[in-house]
Amino acid sequence: MKTLQRIVLIVQRVLITVGVFLAAAVLIHFTAIDPTERAVSCDRVCNRADWPRICRYELVVEKRTFRPSSTPSTDNVTLAGGSKSTVQPITVSYYTVNGRYVGPTLTVCENDFLVVDVENRIPGESITLHWTGQSQRRTPFMDGVPMITQCPIASFTRFQYKFQADRAGTHLYHGFAGSERTQGLLGAFVVRSAYEQRQSPVLSALHNDPVWLVTELNGMLGVNGQRDWTQALNGTLNLRARLIYAVAHCQHWLELEDHRLQVLALDGNVLDHNSTPSVRRILLHDGVRMDVALTRPAGDKIKRDYEIRFTPHEATSSCGRAVFRLHYDADRAAANDAESIKYNLITPPPPFPHRSEELQLDLTGTACGETMLCPQDLPGGRDQLPKDLQRGYDTRLEFTIGTRQQAGTGPFGEPTHETVRSVNGLTFAFPPVLMVRDPLANGALGAHCCGGQRPLPRSCQPLTARCECVHVEHIEAGHRVEMVLINADAAVDYVYHLHGQSVFVVALAGRPGTLGGQAGQRISAPLQRDTIVVRRGSTVAVRFVANLAGLWLLRDIGSPGWSRGLDVVLSVGTPQPDIPRNFPACRHFAGPRYFLI
Repeated sequence: MKTLQRIVLIVQRVLITVGVFLAAAVLIHFTAIDPTERAVSCDRVCNRADWPRICRYELVVEKRTFRPSSTPSTDNVTLAGGSKSTVQPITVSYYTVNGRYVGPTLTVCENDFLVVDVENRIPGESITLHWTGQSQRRTPFMDGVPMITQCPIASFTRFQYKFQADRAGTHLYHGFAGSERTQGLLGAFVVRSAYEQRQSPVLSALHNDPVWLVTELNGMLGVNGQRDWTQALNGTLNLRARLIYAVAHCQHWLELEDHRLQVLALDGNVLDHNSTPSVRRILLHDGVRMDVALTRPAGDKIKRDYEIRFTPHEATSSCGRAVFRLHYDADRAAANDAESIKYNLITPPPPFPHRSEELQLDLTGTACGETMLCPQDLPGGRDQLPKDLQRGYDTRLEFTIGTRQQAGTGPFGEPTHETVRSVNGLTFAFPPVLMVRDPLANGALGAHCCGGQRPLPRSCQPLTARCECVHVEHIEAGHRVEMVLINADAAVDYVYHLHGQSVFVVALAGRPGTLGGQAGQRISAPLQRDTIVVRRGSTVAVRFVANLAGLWLLRDIGSPGWSRGLDVVLSVGTPQPDIPRNFPACRHFAGPRYFLI
């Protein structure tokens, strides 16, 4: 009898313990992802053992204008023949996020949950926000592509982004339209990790990691929204800068006086630090995100100020030159005296020494040689090309980027010429309905789609006219994909950003159609990136595993608006995600019933 009572008592205690443990686990689980909870701060030292936090932010977007000229009145200009004409002053538009040109930096730890309320206060203009570098594995409808993954955020309405930050690194959130991204509707998005703070032999030793977000407004560069920006330090010799370059149609050399630069990460992907060379200056391209170690030569005495120089790649271009400063005395950094470096210099820079030991890094791949390093010269990091991608691919996509001039007639009968851009002869146009909600077989959407084995829609007939459609390419989930981008345009370089996926750049070629031949170059240690530079008259091959189902845009980031016709939607698997019931849907406006016949 006593033995039975003892067994019952033990079972009861075990059941009580298990019940308490399960109740605590359920309570912690559900309270940890409750979006109503507000985290005090998500900028912290990351630890693998910590439970992910809820990071809640509110972003209010507005649009403003200003006049660059200090003279508010109009000017009278004498035309040929002696007549007078009044020239109105030029106004420049820019965006603000929470009242600031260039939004606040959002800093979280890997695997944290973000809840971001975005309010659009721009009259007559819709917006969306894209979060670079994030896979959106469970939330593909939070990728921020208008009419593809979400409805645009209409004027004076709000939208809530909720997703998990699952990829560490230096990233960016920005307005989808190109003009929004380059005119202030953007901000740094830093995702820290326990690896970089505790385990990495190089990154863990660099405690200072300020953000350098480079933008351009009215022909002048600024860093973090400031034209008189200064990086202040307290005597630290080694610095890790999180550099984000968002300048359209311009390329600049980055150079720091008396310092050497070492690229630690590209697009959030860590490189092999032991084999990465240090260089004197780096050529930046639009959309690049990198972590750079700034190290002075050993034994030199620290000066008070050092110039941070941004020099245009081409001396004849309209891109401006800017000089900022690195200040090693934080107490005197704000002093504005005669010793301060002048900003945004007009005078040309001193000639750069082209010696063999003065290496330069060209991230655009414009020129490679003895003194010029290109992306293929950088060693891959921890995420080198997987073995299954080395053995081959299951699907091959080939995209030819082309332009042509189309003649037309103006409103008064005058002849006009329009530049029509296309990929494989198809000019991308956005769908009339929300694509993530409607399958491609739907009549409202299927009649506007093209690409793959689909027949051309009616708008593409005859073939000699412009073919505008929703360019979609289907990929089976889990397939190994090789994607070849061929730039047949001999005058323009293009930069592409692939949403939701990271790719390995495996080969480059100087002329279209020569990839893999004598003019092509296979890369032995491919870099993992999500931005792809396709230079004029060149070919780039990338590989990736399509393990994320959804609709992912191959985005031409140089477009000033939503698109200039060079985008492609990659439909991976069966993109029918579990969309929340209250997720906004885009509807056609048909008008009151008495207007209908």
